[in-house]
Amino acid sequence: MKDIIAWELKRRRSTILWWTIGSLLLTFVILALFPSIRDKANQLNQVLDQMPSSLRGLKTGGAASINVGDPAQFLNSQLFYITLPMIWIILAITRGAGILGKEERDHTLELLLARPISRGRLLLGKALAFGAEYSIVTLVSLAFILFVAPIYDIHISSSSLALATIYTALFSLSFGYLAFCLQAANTLTKRAATALAVALSFGGYIIASLSSLTDWLKTPSKFVPYHYFNPLDILQSKTPRGLLIYMAAIFVFGSLLAYVGFRRRDIE
Repeated sequence: MKDIIAWELKRRRSTILWWTIGSLLLTFVILALFPSIRDKANQLNQVLDQMPSSLRGLKTGGAASINVGDPAQFLNSQLFYITLPMIWIILAITRGAGILGKEERDHTLELLLARPISRGRLLLGKALAFGAEYSIVTLVSLAFILFVAPIYDIHISSSSLALATIYTALFSLSFGYLAFCLQAANTLTKRAATALAVALSFGGYIIASLSSLTDWLKTPSKFVPYHYFNPLDILQSKTPRGLLIYMAAIFVFGSLLAYVGFRRRDIE
C-alpha cells in the first residue's frame, strides 16, 4: 500500500506543484487586496447594497448585506465561500474520479490486482494517495494564509483561520471523495461519478446562493451541501453542525459503498 501512495505522489508531483502554485497565487491576490478595499469600504458597501440581492448571494451565501471592511466578512465573501472551494473542488473531483478511473481505462488495474494485494487494500491505498495529494495542496495553502494574513492587517485569530481553511478543504474534498466512491462502487455509478459530483457541488452552490430570493428554492436548498457551508460562522467561532453531519455521512457511507461495491464488481 505504501508503494501505491509513493507511486501516485511521484507521478503526480508536477501536477501537485502547479495546483499548489495556483492556489497560493489566487489566495495571495485576494489577501493583498484587503488594505485597499478596507480603506474604501464605505463606498464599496454602498455599491454592493445597490446590487441585486441575487448577485450578492452568489458571493455571500445568500446574506442580505456585506461589510467588505470587516476581515471575517471579507474572507468569507472573497476567499472561503467560492474562490478556494472553486479550485479545490475541481482538483478533488478530477483526482477522485481519475485515480481509479484512469487505471481502469488504461487496463492497468488488472495488473495491480494480479499482485498479492486484496481489492480492499488497493482501494484504501488509492484513497490514501488521493488524500495525500489533496492534503499537500491544501496544507501548504493553510500555512500560507496563516503567514500572509497578518501582513495585510487581516486580524483574525490563527485558530479561526485554520479552522475555516480546514473546513473549506474538507468540504471541497467531499465532492471528490463522492466521485471516487461512485467510481469504485459499480459500473453504473462510475459512469455518472463526475457528472453527479459536479452537479452536487456547483449546482448546489447556485441553488443555495439564490435560495433567499425565492420561496420555491428554499426547500430544495436544504438538500444540497452548500446550504450548510457558511465560512463566516466558522470564522466567528461557531460550530457548523449541519456541515459536520453532511461530511461525516459522505466519508462514512461513501467508504462503505465503495468497499462493498469494489470487492464485488467486475473490472472492465
